[in-house]
Amino acid sequence: MKMKNATLLLVIFVFFLNFILIGGYFRYFLIPQLSSAIENNNERLNKDMDELIQNYRQKDLYQTSEQFAKERNLSIYLENTNGEVIFNNNPDIWKYKSIYYVTTFLQRDNQIYLVKIFRDTDTADIPALNNFILFEIIVILIIILIVFESTNQRIISPIEKVQRSIKNYKFGIKPSRTNGKTEIDVIQNNFVDLVDALEEEKEKQNRIIASISHNIKTPLTAIMGYSDRLLKANISEEKKQDYIEKINNKSLVLKELTEEFDDYLSCNLKDTLKREKIEIGEFLNQISKDYKEELGEKNIKLVFENEVKDEIMEVDILKLKRVFSNIISNSVRFLDKKGKIVIHVKQIDKYFEFTISDNGKGVPEKDLNKIFEPLFTSDPSRKISGLGLSICKEIVETHGGYIYARNNKEKGLDVIFTIRK
Repeated sequence: MKMKNATLLLVIFVFFLNFILIGGYFRYFLIPQLSSAIENNNERLNKDMDELIQNYRQKDLYQTSEQFAKERNLSIYLENTNGEVIFNNNPDIWKYKSIYYVTTFLQRDNQIYLVKIFRDTDTADIPALNNFILFEIIVILIIILIVFESTNQRIISPIEKVQRSIKNYKFGIKPSRTNGKTEIDVIQNNFVDLVDALEEEKEKQNRIIASISHNIKTPLTAIMGYSDRLLKANISEEKKQDYIEKINNKSLVLKELTEEFDDYLSCNLKDTLKREKIEIGEFLNQISKDYKEELGEKNIKLVFENEVKDEIMEVDILKLKRVFSNIISNSVRFLDKKGKIVIHVKQIDKYFEFTISDNGKGVPEKDLNKIFEPLFTSDPSRKISGLGLSICKEIVETHGGYIYARNNKEKGLDVIFTIRK
């Protein structure tokens, strides 16, 4: 449950809990005691009235009223039949119809009098009323404890868990995933996903560094060995020329390695894209000019199948050419004589789909999902780093597309990628 909904339910629960507790207190404690106090007060009023009437028959009406009102803390109203008020020590009280007072008639000296008496109910001796504030404080404390415990379980503890996970990760302890559904649980699981991504990226970077070290060390060792012989050994001119050529070849390998790593790093940056508009037909003509002659010399046929000749795409032309270069170069390594590479283009919704197919050896099914990973290569004899198809993936995804591979019916490989219109 979301924390917002849980908080709302908690507020509603606290409100009704307070309502029920206070209602129960009134129903079972305060009202019975208050009713009892009122009943006792009314009984006293009736006794006071009887005693007052007896005194009226023996003593002066006014003095008796004044003395009785003071001694018994009463409000007394005495009026004759002529409407003349004999005594009224609390004029305002009789305006309220809701008060309980005792009324009777007095007959004295051939005169009839209306007598009313009233006394406030003494609430000082009602324990439930005196303890109401204490009860409400206890209720509030109970509610605070409930709210704190609920908050501690749903908010404070999960936040502390996330904090511990972050702190422990500094010391190399990976965080664990939680099965909860609250927002904080989502944050914890997102942190786990972030850590997993960082660990994966760290492992990938370590592999790249190791690959750089390994791939550079081999040609560099050869260069150092041949150059050392040139400097120290007494060798023939023919041998010198042979060593110089080998040094040059190893230098070219180093150059190719560094260029491939530079390409891989630059393709991770979206800001490096320099988009230009170009017709797909014109772009494929440029690819044809770049590779048809070269591939023809190797007896490899290059075929184009374009279903969207006049359509225009907006791409980084140089980077997209690098995609074709890497895929075609990858195909050439596995093609024998009478090899064929087919480039097919069609439109699917808002995408242009490019398929580059060859009739080579294909890729084992278990490796199809790995060939776009950095440093992966199915060719153990390769002298370069295995970043070619990974670079293709970076370029295509930077353009908002996707790329994948499959084995085709001719036992070769299809590399399919899309570019947004």
